[in-house]
This record gives sequence, C-alpha cells and structure tokens, in this order.
Amino acid sequence: MNRTESPSREPSTQEMSAAADRFWAAVLGERADLQGLESVPFMERLNALLEPCVPGVTVEVAGAGKEGPVEGLARLVFTAHGSAERFADVQALTAQAPAQLPWRVEAFRQRMPGGFGMRMDGFDLATHELLVRVGQIDGRIALALSFSKPVPMDLQDHARHMAFILLDHMLGEYDFSVKVGVVEFDTDGLSDDAGFEDWEPASLDDSVSRIDTFWRETLGRSAVYPPEPVRWAALEGRDAQGDPIMVQVNLSANALVSRADFGWRVQASLPAQDKSALQQAQDFEDAWVNAATMYQQGICSHIVLRGGTRTVHCYVTSADHALEAARRAAEAVPGMAPPVLEAEHEPAWSDYLGWYVECRD
Repeated sequence: MNRTESPSREPSTQEMSAAADRFWAAVLGERADLQGLESVPFMERLNALLEPCVPGVTVEVAGAGKEGPVEGLARLVFTAHGSAERFADVQALTAQAPAQLPWRVEAFRQRMPGGFGMRMDGFDLATHELLVRVGQIDGRIALALSFSKPVPMDLQDHARHMAFILLDHMLGEYDFSVKVGVVEFDTDGLSDDAGFEDWEPASLDDSVSRIDTFWRETLGRSAVYPPEPVRWAALEGRDAQGDPIMVQVNLSANALVSRADFGWRVQASLPAQDKSALQQAQDFEDAWVNAATMYQQGICSHIVLRGGTRTVHCYVTSADHALEAARRAAEAVPGMAPPVLEAEHEPAWSDYLGWYVECRD
C-alpha cells in the first residue's frame, strides 16, 4: 500500500480511518439486532456490513457458542487472510473500534496452541507430523519442511497446502506473513545459504519457540527501541544503471524490524547536487527525523544518495504525523523547495532489509 503527496488510487490513512468509522457506525446502528443473532448469522451480517467499507478484510467470531445469541465473551477477529497489503486496514479497524462495543476486538488471527491436527479430503496431518528446520534468507526467517509420515505422490501438493495452514495457525497470521520470507520442502532441495544444516528437524509443536528464539537472538529482533548512540554503516557502489550510489544504514534499527506498530515507511527526497543543496537537505533531515521519531514514534532506518537526490527513510507508527512533520521541517529551511514525500505500509521492512543484509554480508 503506497501513498504520495499526489492523488493515488491507494487509500490514505484518513480514508482508511473513514472506512473503519463507516463500518463501526453501521454496526452500532444494528447493535440490538446483532446481539440477538447466533454466531453464524451474526458473523455473516458483520461481513455484509464490512465488505462495502473495507474490501479484502473479513471478520471472524471466536469464543461464541454454536447456539444462542453471541455473548459479550465473544471476540471479533479481523483478518486479511495473510495478505500484508491489507494489514493497515485491519489495524485501522481494530484501533477505531468503539468503546461501547459489547464484544472484544482483535487484529489478525492469533496463535493456536499445538497438539492438533486437521483432515482435508481424506488426508490427516497433525502438528507433530510436520517437521521444521529454521534458517534465514535475506534477513527474514526461512523454514525447511518435511513430513514424519509417508505422503502418497498424488497427495503431495495437498499435504503442502495443509502444512501452510498449520503454520498459519501455529505462528499466527501476522508473524507468518511478515517474519517468514521463505518456506521450502526437503524433497525439492534446500537453499545452500539458509543455514538449515545447523538444525535437526523438530515437530511444529516444538518449533514455534525455536522460531521465536531465532528471530529474537540470532536475527537480533528484540523489538526494544535502541538506545543512543545508534550504529550506522555505509555502502558505496553503483546501481543497476551504473550510476554511483551511497547508502547509510542504521544497524541499530534492526532491533525493531517488523514490529507491528512501526509498519509505515515514510521517505522524503530532496535535491543534493551541490554543497548548498546538500546542506539544506541535511538541515531538513535533522529537524524532520527529530520530530518524526520523538517519543519513540519511529526511527530513521536508512539514507540513500543517488542521482543527485538524497532520500531519508523512517519507519513510523503514524504516516500522517511523519508527513506533517516533514512539511513543517521543510518550511523552516530558508529557500528550500518542498521535498517529495511518499508513504508505504511495509510491515516486513523489505526496503530496509535489502540494504541491511548488504551491510551484514
């Protein structure tokens, strides 16, 4: 999901908020009728109200009995079915849920405890029958999968589909979509550079904690805001067109990669062809980054100098706040043209990781 300062087909954060408000207004308008419905018609009606407002997102009902009206212990779980392009919509819906709702609201399908199985088209697969090894590719989790029981050749694709469902249930929608970048199967051959050889296969039941530990300790993703001074690295080279490029990468920002509240990447681009323009760009950068990241609302992740343009990237909690801070910072620099501003909801931090991995290699 992208935003620029020019009109775009993609919804802005204000438009997403307005869509969420329309949905909740419709829900409150039918609250009395909804409270009298059983779980299935209740969920169907909620989705009938949701689809015109926020396409691509659905709501599921958890914790409700199969019979009788849906009680206050029920949870409304909003899901994008693993589509990260719609995660911002899910978060807008849950952030703006009215306080007077009788039901709890959750963003994304949450993790399930292990020790369960599923049956599809006559084939059974349980969590203890799916074997996992953990590695990394391009700064994200990589998983190597195999089965502890024979799978007939004509059911291989079917079993693999079931394996993905089990992974989604065990890791949760957000983590599986955002933190896991590659899933491979032993029978296809595995990537040589993922580090799978360092692990013995373990059941999916036992692998969830291993995956969490790998993310936190091996990849360094503590989710704790890094203290000053942060560590920077520099890259120099040429881009695909052969033009010079220089990149400064905030290595300390790696601790925050894919944190759910830092899903927006906002970038500001300014000309930097000569000493005067470069000084203006740096003055703007200092003021903007200080404002956009105040009170740990974001972090400056990387800066790219290419083709006479200096582009500063920040991952932030609120794109609107960061964009407004950029406009104010630009107005405070005498004689400086307005920067080109863009915002993209990028929960996997793909742009940052592309440069971070280059520094670590």
